[in-house]
Amino acid sequence: MAFRALHAQWGTVFAHLADLGCGHDWATIWRARPPAPLSCVECGHTMYAKTSHHGLHFFAHAPGAPHCALAEETVHHHLLKLELATAARAAGAHAELEVRGPAGTWRADVLATHPTGDWQIALEAQISPITRQDIITRTQLMNSDSVSAIWFTDRKRPPWLGHVPSARVSLHDEHGLLVTDALAKFTKGSWQSGPQTPAATFLKWIFTGQVVPHHRRAPVTAPLREWHTVWTAPRYVQDEAAHLAEAQRQLHERREAEQQRRDERLRAAQEHDRRRFGTDRSDDHQAAIDALMRRQAALEKPVYDFIRRATGSAPYIDEDPAPEFATGLPVYIGQRPYGVVCPVASRIPAARTDLASLVIFVASRRERDRIAAQTRPDQRIVVLSATRVRLQTDLAQSRNDARVTAAS
Repeated sequence: MAFRALHAQWGTVFAHLADLGCGHDWATIWRARPPAPLSCVECGHTMYAKTSHHGLHFFAHAPGAPHCALAEETVHHHLLKLELATAARAAGAHAELEVRGPAGTWRADVLATHPTGDWQIALEAQISPITRQDIITRTQLMNSDSVSAIWFTDRKRPPWLGHVPSARVSLHDEHGLLVTDALAKFTKGSWQSGPQTPAATFLKWIFTGQVVPHHRRAPVTAPLREWHTVWTAPRYVQDEAAHLAEAQRQLHERREAEQQRRDERLRAAQEHDRRRFGTDRSDDHQAAIDALMRRQAALEKPVYDFIRRATGSAPYIDEDPAPEFATGLPVYIGQRPYGVVCPVASRIPAARTDLASLVIFVASRRERDRIAAQTRPDQRIVVLSATRVRLQTDLAQSRNDARVTAAS
């Protein structure tokens, strides 16, 4: 079944148009004797004009046709293409069905074109299953020819929805083709569901730039699904950018304040060492602290990768050691503490209860043994290789606790 064919004298004819797109009516090719000289635009095989029991006009291949993609398309798919073409025309665009790309590497279900040719957008009706990667690749092929693509489906949760510019639609008796999932607005720090709207209105907003596809960065609020790409007004894109910039500024201020407090604690510890042990011991203590910080920094990526593989979630690793985590780096999944990187063994007893439910990450078996001597017997301790970087010698590691203890 197809809605477009090639007439030997008139050129391309369209079954869904009253004048076939060439100034002739359906009766001139349907049941004509002799048969109208029609052929498939895809494979070149002879085609006939037909009418379904419900009055739908279409073209069908004559017997003996070769394998052809147009012949395998379903009525459901064709009807959705017709609805998209109708909506595109109502939105002010020229719409043509089943258009091949310049190099023949892609074919648009409906190609919507600006009246003056300023842009072209492929409107794709995707009913059958397709992988996320395949649909991304097909989108990129169209983009390489300066043609944007929007994918439409009436399926509930195809795996590609929201990974490319897309929308979920449904057919209503009163409103026709309705876009039910696509639009979003940014408010109160998150993306929320936008209104349902007729497909013609949705396309008009797109054609006029009133809504744009946007790769969101902020979280979503239910019932909006966690789509990577949403359709939204440009002002909401700006609102998200301003919100994230402000959040980043506040985070930077907090980190600067934390760094200042950390520097003050370090200066106090150094002064304590100078008074208690003299300059040489203070210098040794500072060297031990520096070695601990290098070890913690070297483990950040291995810890991130380990947790991502183990849980499927992206952790947040704090940049600053925390006293309540035995001077280790706290690790969070969402708002929940998950683990700690390289805590100081001598400071674990004071935090033993709080650390019991967390995973402790260390850089060597020697460090694991020192920490295990201070934790509960069932404490989980994971040794991760920091790409075998020599952060310090084993002797310096074994003396680390004694040196750091002097700061307490």
